[in-house]
Formats: sequence, C-alpha cells, structure tokens
Amino acid sequence: MLVLIIYFCLIIALTIYQKSKWSHPIFKSQTKVPWWISGVSLYMLYLSADQGQLLSGIISQHGMQGMWMVWASCLGAFVVPMVFAPLWQKLDFITDNQFLLFRFPGKSGKALHLFRAIYVGGLVVALLICFHILGFARVLQTYFELDATTSIGITGAILCLFALKNVFDIKLKMDLLHFGFYLFGFCVILFSLFKLGVEWDSFFTFFESHPEKKQLFPSNDNTSGWFSFFVFIGVQWWSCSLFDGGGPEMSRFTATKNKKNSIRSGLFPIVVSIIMGFFLVGQILLLLGASPELVNGEILYVEGIFKIVPESLKSIVLLGFFGMFITTAESLMNWGASFLTIDAYKTYVHPNASDKNVRAASFATMLLLSLFSTFFALQIDSLQSLMKITFSIAAGVAPVYILRWVWFRVNAWSQISAMISSAVCTLIYPTVHASLPLKDLPMEESRVLVVTAITTAIWLIVTYATPNQSETVKLKMMPIIENKGMLLRQFAWALALGFLLLFLSSEVWYFFLC
Repeated sequence: MLVLIIYFCLIIALTIYQKSKWSHPIFKSQTKVPWWISGVSLYMLYLSADQGQLLSGIISQHGMQGMWMVWASCLGAFVVPMVFAPLWQKLDFITDNQFLLFRFPGKSGKALHLFRAIYVGGLVVALLICFHILGFARVLQTYFELDATTSIGITGAILCLFALKNVFDIKLKMDLLHFGFYLFGFCVILFSLFKLGVEWDSFFTFFESHPEKKQLFPSNDNTSGWFSFFVFIGVQWWSCSLFDGGGPEMSRFTATKNKKNSIRSGLFPIVVSIIMGFFLVGQILLLLGASPELVNGEILYVEGIFKIVPESLKSIVLLGFFGMFITTAESLMNWGASFLTIDAYKTYVHPNASDKNVRAASFATMLLLSLFSTFFALQIDSLQSLMKITFSIAAGVAPVYILRWVWFRVNAWSQISAMISSAVCTLIYPTVHASLPLKDLPMEESRVLVVTAITTAIWLIVTYATPNQSETVKLKMMPIIENKGMLLRQFAWALALGFLLLFLSSEVWYFFLC
C-alpha cells in the first residue's frame, strides 16, 4: 500500500503545481515534444487495463481462432502513421472535429461539426470510457474482494477526481510515468510465472484439456467459424476500424516538431505492441491452463494474475493496471470534452466566453463524462459484447473518413448519413436477425456485415443526391495533401505492410501451436 500512497501523493503534488498553469491549453500541447514522448503516449492510449481480460475471454470462449477479431486490425495498422499523421501535424487543429469546418463548406459542414461534437463527444466517448471502467473495476474487485457494483463505483469516483486535473501538457508527462509502472508491473508478472517453474509444455496445458481451441482456423464443417473469420478479415478491419487517426491520436501528432517525427511517433506503438502482445497472449495461455475448468475468461485473467504474484509485489501490479486504465480513460475524457467544450459550447453556445469560462466548462464536461461512463458500466457485464457493439456502430462509417481526404465529392451529408444509419441499424438489427437469411450465423458478425452494406449504400446514395462541392473542397485540400497520387501510393504501401504484419503474426503462432 505504501507504493499506492506515494503515487497518489505525487498526483496531488502535480495537481497543485498545475493550478499555476491553468492558463495553458487544456486540450493541446503548448510546446512541441520529442517523437518518443508522443509515441509512448500513443502506446498508452491504445493500451488498457481490460486488454488482457478481453483476450482471455476471447481465447477461453472461441480458442485461438477468435484472435482473428483482434489480429485483423494489423491490416490497417500502418495507415495512420504513414499516411495521416503528417497531415494532422500540418493542420495543427485543437480538435480533429475542427477539420470538418475546414473540409466541408457551408451550413452542412456546420451541421456535421455540431452533430459529431455532441454525438461522439458525448455518447460514443462515454461508451468507450465505460469499456475501460469495467476493465479496471474487475481488477479492484479481485484485489480488494469487492462486489462488482462497488468496484465500478470506486473506479468511477477515481476517474471523477482525475477529471479535475486533466490538462494535456501535464498528461503527456504523466503518460511516461504510467508507462514505467506498466512495464514494471508486466515484468513482475513474467517474473512470477518464471518463479513457478514454467516450462515450454506449460503453454499447451490449456489446449490439452480443450484441443478444439488450439486451431488457428475453423474446422471444415464449422460454417459459423468461417463466417466470423471472413467478416473479421474481409470486412471489419476496413469498415469499422480503419479511421484516419482523427481521434485522441491527433493531439499526439500535432504535439511533435515536424511530419517525420509524427510518423515516428505513430510507428512506435506498433513496434512495442508486437513485442508485448506476444508475451501477453503467452501469459493468458498459462493462466487458462492453470484453471481446472472454463469459467468467465475475462475475470479469470485478473484472478490468475493476483494468485501468482507475491504479496509484496501485488501493489506494483495493481499500479500497473491503474496506469493502463487512467492513461486511456483520461485521453478519451480529454478528447470528448474538447468536442463538447471547444466545438459545441465555445463555437455555438457562447462564442464570447472568456478563457476562464472555457477552462471551467472543460473540467465540468470531463466530470460529467466520467459520471455518464460509470452509469453505462453498471449496465454491462461483457467486454466482448461491448466491443462488438462498438464495431457495429462504426460499421460502414470508416471508409467515409478515409475517402474524404482524396474523393472531394464526399460531403458533410455523406458523413452525417453514415453515422446516423450505422447507429440506427445497430440498434434495430437484433430484432430482425432471426428473420434474415443469416439467422443461423453469429449475430454480432452478421450485424457488422449487414450494417456495413446498408450504411455504405445509404451514404453513397446521399453523396450523389446532394450538391457537388468538389471544386470548392479541392482548393482547400490540395495544399494540405499536396499530391493525391503520392498519398494513394503511401496508402498502398501502408496496406502492404499491414498484410505482411498479419501474415508474419499468424505464421509465428502457427509455428508455436502446430
């Protein structure tokens, strides 16, 4: 507990120090930082306390073939750092939502700007934070032997306190500290496994009890398994996941000194994730193998960790989990609050608001997001189900975000129609799944496929049914992208590297498992 007390004393000291710097921007770095600081912050943004729980749940329920849901993201992994990070660094906006006013002219652009500020900044961000609250609450639940509701309440209360100190400049530096806690905690877990006398055969204990979960690919007669595989590899990665880096990542890209550094900062988390991800899956296989029977795999991961770690080091591991949680949650809070404060409140509600009023509104908004997210977390009991809902809400929308940079016919109504149709279809689909030809196939993967098809059809129709503003948009966008052909070639190279990464990852696991 001494480690935890020291940590929170450090946080309080930094918060007091920060009070003298409240005149600094809350959502944007005031000074440019080295690429590796931005890269570490990006890695911690992508990391989360629920990551091990999610993967453990997937493997325990679906076996290694379920990992394709995660591995599919490798296909687009290089697109943001190689293609879009330099563009965001050049634009240097406070929020990525401001790009909408730049890219989409007229009243339709303002309508999209306000709609996305409220929809994403309020609802979507609250759901994303809820994901991380649920993950860390399970850690508290296991460590302190609490019930689920109490642990979620405590996690939400901690998040509310951190909302009152969430300034981006300070956060970049705190991300380095939390990265250190995470690495140290991760090493403690590996050391604890080593002390147990883990041998090579121990990795396969789980598969000896459940041989059907060892295969990377579904069996020939597993129609549902193959359907899920093709949705993950053929649709999900580009339809739901391949956005243009205009989320919380953007503030890290704009914090770097130049375009080359923005690319380096984007590549850093990919390299680290490849290394750490391999060891994480190894941890999970060992913990699943130590369980006599399949229980809730998500909970099992946390319980297994704290069983093997020596009592004297458990607080270090807890702090590592907390570092993962608070770093990501704060980033999402900062991002959502920037939409609600800068893009909604400052732009439309109170344009003449003083800096003091804007700062007060910023902290109040982050506090409200924390409360909403905690409420949502109390309604959810599965990280997998929440992740699949998130995929579905984004289904068919991601291509608009990519194409708007190079296809100038795409307009504000294209993006608005895509966002609304995907959300509505996601809500409606469970009620009609039983009456569709896909009724015998997995509902979540069917939903992604159907929502992608409907959303894509709707936004394409809307694009051609609304006024063409291509010439006006071209005058704004060409100085930013400079050379459309070069941008498309960079995109192609990024995809090629993504396919190579997926191939090598699957080959490595095939070698170990077969």
